[in-house]
Amino acid sequence: MGKIYTENGWLIRVQGNEHPPVHVHVLHSNGKALITLDGQIKNSSVPAKVIKQAVEWITSNQDLIKSEWQRMNNPRGKSL
Repeated sequence: MGKIYTENGWLIRVQGNEHPPVHVHVLHSNGKALITLDGQIKNSSVPAKVIKQAVEWITSNQDLIKSEWQRMNNPRGKSL
């Protein structure tokens, strides 16, 4: 799995064989969240402080996320 960022007990990763739109998973000991690049959040018990930090990181690193998504989910190299 494409772990791309970790901070103080939580991490962000891109998973393979996923559905559009491009999104990441935030994993925390209290739960998990799915966050799309356009800011949609499906949260299951991740603390608000962590969600805020994750969204800030995602906003600043969209090119890295798109690249990892392409690697994990689009092996034929079609444009996103």
